[in-house]
Amino acid sequence: MGFALPDRAAIGEIEFSSRVRRQGDVLFLNVPRFQDEDGPTAPLGFALSPTMLVTLREQRIGSLEALTAGLEHEPCHSADDLLLRMFDHLVGRLADRLEALEAAVTETTRQVFDSPYKTKDLERMLHQVGDMGRQLGGLHNAGQGMQRLVTYLDGAAPDWFAADAAKRITLLHKDLTTLSEFQQHMDDRIEFLLDSVLGMINMDQNNVMKVMAVASVVGIPPTVLVGIWGMNFSYMPELKGHDHYFWALGIIALSVVVPLAWFRKRGWV
Repeated sequence: MGFALPDRAAIGEIEFSSRVRRQGDVLFLNVPRFQDEDGPTAPLGFALSPTMLVTLREQRIGSLEALTAGLEHEPCHSADDLLLRMFDHLVGRLADRLEALEAAVTETTRQVFDSPYKTKDLERMLHQVGDMGRQLGGLHNAGQGMQRLVTYLDGAAPDWFAADAAKRITLLHKDLTTLSEFQQHMDDRIEFLLDSVLGMINMDQNNVMKVMAVASVVGIPPTVLVGIWGMNFSYMPELKGHDHYFWALGIIALSVVVPLAWFRKRGWV
């Protein structure tokens, strides 16, 4: 092969000097935090020479596997051609995953604001929003890592790159810039959705506390009346008549209705 490959620790370092390194005609490009689909986050590295491209990875990457399968029908002309094709496939896959995430965010937003919900639904939505944030974090790490590599190539590509490489790199740079802006937009939407779900959970809790507060206040007048009339005095004139028992029950009921009507007029219930 003619050159030594870096180990996992070297590929996973986040300093820019570790992400991009030249050793003679060999170019080492690293993405320290790359996540494919729902797989674990792991470093992804490329070792490129004028005649060879070596990928350094710990797991299968779907977009690269698809590219490998298509090389039989559309072979590459050079190592840099293969590298740029890989970058193109990786960027395309990032875009597809962002679009799928946007659809999930839109659907969850619709459920939050347009559909009646129960407390258990809000808990489920909260878990969904957390998973969306996790996915977006993985996409951000991969996209930013790719953008740094492409930015470097856009300004300092080796002179042995093909003549059309500059245009392809510029296009990749524009695509990644667009994806970065879209990621920021998605981050704002997920943050808004998280605040909305937490706000509705808080409203549910406040409603429970409001019901308990109203019940405690409404229960005070009848409790006082029952306590007074339940005293064992020998003479209570308001209870001596034949129908005064029913009048007492009516007054107790009225002592409940009046506070409820007042709360309703104030819009508290």
